Amino acid sequence: MRKFEFTFETLSNNVQNQNYTPKLKEITAYVTAPDQLGPKTGAALFVHGWDCNRHMHQELMTYATEAHDLVCVSPEFRQSGYDFNPRTGAGYCSPYDLSFLQVFDCLGALRHALDTMPLDRQRVYGHGLSQGGQIILLAAIFAPNTFAFVNPVAPLTHIQPRHELLAGRELSPAELSVRNVIEHAEMLQCPVYLEHGTADATLPHVEYAVPLERRLKELGKTHTAKYHEGGGHCLEPAITRLQAFKDMAGDKLSTMRRRGEDDFVRGTQVEIRCADKLLSIDWSQPQTSPALFSWG
Repeated sequence: MRKFEFTFETLSNNVQNQNYTPKLKEITAYVTAPDQLGPKTGAALFVHGWDCNRHMHQELMTYATEAHDLVCVSPEFRQSGYDFNPRTGAGYCSPYDLSFLQVFDCLGALRHALDTMPLDRQRVYGHGLSQGGQIILLAAIFAPNTFAFVNPVAPLTHIQPRHELLAGRELSPAELSVRNVIEHAEMLQCPVYLEHGTADATLPHVEYAVPLERRLKELGKTHTAKYHEGGGHCLEPAITRLQAFKDMAGDKLSTMRRRGEDDFVRGTQVEIRCADKLLSIDWSQPQTSPALFSWG
């Protein structure tokens, strides 16, 4: 198995003005990959949590690569971890993006891997913990034809006032809406395998996972919800994160496939109504283009 990193550029902002040169942001991703890539080698996007870094999921990534022939990509999204503090790899900026541009950072890392390596694009999976769980769900909403399944653990499914305080910013109705997974769950086209600990004091499961599960049921979406009795925010002591990942996603990482071309190949146009605004995403645009997304 190989371990390495890559960097790519994405938008730092997206001011849409013909006389304006967009600012770019460099993103670094940690990667585990098989020694040799074959025609069925797939990809998995792993997303870390608030104030964590790209090495958070190393154990899970190693397992997924070695057991399931996957290239695993974990981006250091902006304003968190080593991007915030290059020495310690912990902490976060204030004001904090709070899962919007950070979603494009993570999808950009996946897109870069798919475009630069000969991978089976129908074998693409997603995993995230905490804010990473929110981001992986939003990634499946922003790019609805890309993932074979996503596995959010203890996800932040919507923003509460205390998160705005932590982030050092006040969000408009549209900004709250675009970060609300429950509100936009109808956009999810892939199966969702949801997990949460019942003793999670950081993001209590009854406030975050249960409402999402209820909404997925109402919409008739393919999903599984598993609540680990006595598990905290990272599921322990009820179960280790690695064992939970093996139990929930293990066999699916080898067998589940998505049909058709992904959003990046299709150049999909995605529209999401967010309060009084409309978010338009154009996946035919390169990652550095200010036309990649717009608000109307």
